[in-house]
Amino acid sequence: MLWDRAQSLDVPLYLHPSNGVDVADVLSGHPELIGPMWSWGIDTSSHVLRLIFGGVFDRFPTAKLLVGHMGEGLPYALWRLDSRWDFHHHHGVELSLGHPSAYLRRNLWVTTGGVCDVPPLRCAIDALGADRVLFATDYPFESIPVATEFLRSARIFEAEREMISHANAEQLLQIDPVPVG
Repeated sequence: MLWDRAQSLDVPLYLHPSNGVDVADVLSGHPELIGPMWSWGIDTSSHVLRLIFGGVFDRFPTAKLLVGHMGEGLPYALWRLDSRWDFHHHHGVELSLGHPSAYLRRNLWVTTGGVCDVPPLRCAIDALGADRVLFATDYPFESIPVATEFLRSARIFEAEREMISHANAEQLLQIDPVPVG
């Protein structure tokens, strides 16, 4: 099984959006909403939640999932996910950790690719932890110089910048750092 193997290797799986096989009714007649501007993020974040509610991370508690685009809005929605989980009937779904946010904080890493804006970066850092954010670009949607300048000039702590720019990737992807000099 895919998740069993990824967990045993201690490597993340990267979930990247693409056009789905169908289009939600709410997007019908608005092709500008289909694709990277809107629907890809909604589809990907929904898929992450389906993994949680489907019990993947209960069966594979140390599995690692990497998602781009600053987490496709998930870091922003942690409180609401938990609040609505508590409010609604769970339809027979049990979460051993109690709330969706617990899985997102334990099993999810996000990249900066596709979002060169400080407020979403700050949200991802504050919601998930600076150790859960990795630098990336989203070529061809933004240039590598734009993405690197964003991280270089973002008003974040230098320790966070070091983690995001390389240390988190080295740890998550089990990469030995290359000595400088």
